[in-house]
Amino acid sequence: MPNRRGIAAALVVALFAALALAPAARALPGSGRVLVVGDSLEELTSPYLQHFLPGVPITVNAVGGSNSFQILDLFEQSYEPADSVVVFDAGTNDDPEYPQILQENLAKVAATVGERCIVVPTVHGFTVNGVDNAGKNRVVAEFAASHPGTQTPDWAGFVHSHPQLMQSDGLHPIEAGSQARAELIAEGISRCLAEEPNTPVAAGANEGAIPPGQTGQNGETEGQLSPSHESFEPAAEASEASQGPEPGSQPIAEPVHFKLVDRVATRRQEMLGAATRGLGIGAVLLALTGALLH
Repeated sequence: MPNRRGIAAALVVALFAALALAPAARALPGSGRVLVVGDSLEELTSPYLQHFLPGVPITVNAVGGSNSFQILDLFEQSYEPADSVVVFDAGTNDDPEYPQILQENLAKVAATVGERCIVVPTVHGFTVNGVDNAGKNRVVAEFAASHPGTQTPDWAGFVHSHPQLMQSDGLHPIEAGSQARAELIAEGISRCLAEEPNTPVAAGANEGAIPPGQTGQNGETEGQLSPSHESFEPAAEASEASQGPEPGSQPIAEPVHFKLVDRVATRRQEMLGAATRGLGIGAVLLALTGALLH
C-alpha cells in the first residue's frame, strides 16, 4: 500500500499535469486600458465613467461638435497598443443622408485595433431634410454583427424611453441623463473587458429594444421595439424671466481631451497581481502536500 509521501507526490504531479493540459484562456489584447473618443455627448458623459468603472484606466479625447471623420482623427491621435477597449462615440454630427460616412470610419477603426473590443453607442440625432437616423443605426447594428464582441449601448432607445432626461434641444442629456448614458457605456466597456457577447439592438430610426424591467411610452414591453420619428427643433432662446440655465445644459468648464492615467502605478498593480496569482498556486500546492504528509 503506498505511503502518504508517495500519495502526496503523485497528487502534486497530477495537479501540475492538469494545469499544463488545461486550455489557456485567450489573453485580452492590450493591458486593460480603455480609450474613449467622441463629441459633445462624450464630453457630458465621460466625467461619470470612472464612477462606474473604478480602477479601470481610462483615456478620453472628446471635442464637442465633431463628426465621425474628426472623431477618427481623435482616435488616431490617442490610440496605443496598450488599449484593450475603444469607445468610438460618433455619428451624432454626421449627415443622416450619408450613413456610409460612419460605416467607413468604423471600418478604419476596426482595421487598426484588430481583435480589440469596440463600443459603439446607437445614434440619437436630428432629422435632416426628412431623413432620420435609421441608416446610421443600421450601420451600427451591421458593424456589430460582423465584428463579434462589439458592444452597442442603446442610447437611441434610451432617449426615446426617457425624454425627460434630455435638454430642450432634444439632443443633449441633462445631468441625470449624462450619468445614465455613462452607465450604459460603462456596461459596454465592462462586457468588453469580460469578453462577453453583445446584446443586439434594433437598427431603425431612433429606436431600440426596451430594456429589462421597463416599459415603452406606448406600452411596449421588454424586447419590443419603441420607434421614434420626431423631428427636433433648435432650442428656444432663454427668456429674461428665466430663473437660470436648464439643469445639465451648462457646458463643461474644460474640455475633457486627454484624461491621462498614471501608467507606472497601473503597471505596478498589474505586476503585483501577477505575483499574487503565482503565489496563490504555489501556496495551494504546499498546503495540499503538507496536509497529506501530516
